[in-house]
Amino acid sequence: MDMARRLRHCCEYAGAAVALLLARILPFGALCFIARRLASLAFALMRGRRETAIGNILMTGVARDRREAARIARESFASLALTVVESVTVPRMLASPARAARVKIDVDAPPETMAAFEKQGCGFMLVSAHLGNWELAAKVCSRWKQVTGIARRMDNPLVQRLMERRGVRDGMRTIDKHDAHPMKIVRVLKRGGVLALLMDQHASGDSALTVDFLGIPARTYGTPAILQRLTGAPIVFGAAIRNGPLDFTLHFSEPVHYSFGAGTADDDILAATRDVAARLGDYIRRWPEQYLWAHRRWKAEGAGRLQVRPAAGR
Repeated sequence: MDMARRLRHCCEYAGAAVALLLARILPFGALCFIARRLASLAFALMRGRRETAIGNILMTGVARDRREAARIARESFASLALTVVESVTVPRMLASPARAARVKIDVDAPPETMAAFEKQGCGFMLVSAHLGNWELAAKVCSRWKQVTGIARRMDNPLVQRLMERRGVRDGMRTIDKHDAHPMKIVRVLKRGGVLALLMDQHASGDSALTVDFLGIPARTYGTPAILQRLTGAPIVFGAAIRNGPLDFTLHFSEPVHYSFGAGTADDDILAATRDVAARLGDYIRRWPEQYLWAHRRWKAEGAGRLQVRPAAGR
């Protein structure tokens, strides 16, 4: 590792350590105030990310003009900053009987979805996007049933080890994205667990499909459809939406089962993936201020062909 990268990693580690310390000693309101101010500063200084967010909002028709798009983008930056604060502080508050009463978490879900959370041996996929507080959603669901997510390790190994030592993701299991062997993923569902998937980022490789996402063609993995075809596990769509400080609603759909066998495997999975993208798009259009618009979701398109095999992954 070169000296410049090592120095950057040390600085990032110091910043993360200070942030975690402040999260332990400062009141929640003060942390949110700081988070919003830092988000405003990032919105002003990070021109590339700001313009990406505004451009995405305008391109998808979520806003009618640049002024409205800029307002949504600014709130999106703030939402991400609040997500970081909440993900560190709220689970600790919920673990304390004296502080748990300060947190309000409502659940908007049909009875069959709550039954799936309660039933032993009933594995399913929880599919969401970078909307609301996705980290908090997984942690709350882990109180009902074991949740496993697929995550990429951080580029900075110092920060990665710090997060692990501080238990930032305690309560849920993770599978490293680069070590996500298909059978590891299938076992989560076969053993009755919940597999959490964020399906709104740009997909690369020959296995990616091109489907409309918020009305614009985007490269997308067919993972939920492939796994349902292999295991029969249903798909539940959901998001943890912030109503106000320490006030959230977990919105869940009914368990969704797609029809396989009417056409070719590729056609069936493509149709299901289109529906997955459409459902996530509906959630995002409902709460656009809480979506991560600064991500480069729409990149150069290509027509990848999906290959379905019993042991195939993404």
